[in-house]
Amino acid sequence: MSTQGYLTVATVAEMLAVSEPTVRRRIASGEIPAVRLSTAGRGAVRIPADGLEAWLRSIRQDPEVA
Repeated sequence: MSTQGYLTVATVAEMLAVSEPTVRRRIASGEIPAVRLSTAGRGAVRIPADGLEAWLRSIRQDPEVA
C-alpha cells in the first residue's frame, strides 16, 4: 500500500473489507491512528496513510492484535 496523505473511514473500511463501525471502534480504542478535523464536537475523522500502514505491519507481525 503506497497511499499518501489522509484516508476517510469509508476508504479504510473498504480497503480492509470491514464495516465503517469496525474501523471507528478500532480508532476509538487507539488501534488505528486518526485525527479529527474539527475540535468542536463531531468533526470528520481522517486516518493518516502512513499510520494505517504502520498499524497493518504491526498486526502482521503479531496476529494476536487482529
